[in-house]
Amino acid sequence: MPIVIFSDIDDTLIQTQRKCPANANLETGAISKTGQPLSYTTEQQRQLIALFSAHELIPVTGRNQAALNRVSIPFKHFKIIDHGAIILDSNDKIVTDWQAPIEASSQKWHPLLTQFEQDIQALIKSQKLSLRCRLISDLGFPCYLSIKGTPVDLALLAPFSSAFCGLDDNARCHINDHNMALLPPYACKKSAVQFLQQYYLSREADTLFLAAGDSCSDLPYMNHCHFSMIPNRSQITQEKLT
Repeated sequence: MPIVIFSDIDDTLIQTQRKCPANANLETGAISKTGQPLSYTTEQQRQLIALFSAHELIPVTGRNQAALNRVSIPFKHFKIIDHGAIILDSNDKIVTDWQAPIEASSQKWHPLLTQFEQDIQALIKSQKLSLRCRLISDLGFPCYLSIKGTPVDLALLAPFSSAFCGLDDNARCHINDHNMALLPPYACKKSAVQFLQQYYLSREADTLFLAAGDSCSDLPYMNHCHFSMIPNRSQITQEKLT
């Protein structure tokens, strides 16, 4: 029976050094654009990655293609990137059966994403906020709006996130620690995972689907798999404790 694992990357399989346990045996998990170590793996994560890699390991990540390529984990099968806006095949080519139906929607949302980026940039400048905002476009598609910075300053963007989510029932705002993402309807991890599940099920009806993730935004796709794994220090576990 084939086993397919859908896994988030950041804060699940790797994390920045400030989030690593003290005295952990760390190895580089991802590098920056300049080639410097940026994220790390613990010994336990490396064991988990080895276990996952013995099967079909599919990343389900907010990273774009370039950022994914800077991760040290070899992903040899499909890749769900840009919060689900894009699916790549094993040769890093866009899966057209997924992309073609959402192309018109992505072009419709492009000016909306651009306007929100400009408005948030104006607020950052006028209030001197410790935030960085940019529109993430990948392989010719406008994917989502990324804002990074301190949680205190991110909280000041609540009016923007509310307005964005009001544009469509399936528009969403994802916040986790120092990161915020404004996600148009087609940037959806759950939908991308379901699309690939249908691909696998058409070939083997008894395929076992496993999931791993740390964020509340991962739960929708995790709930569509047979079993899920959650890091013990994560947004999901913290939400369940409060």
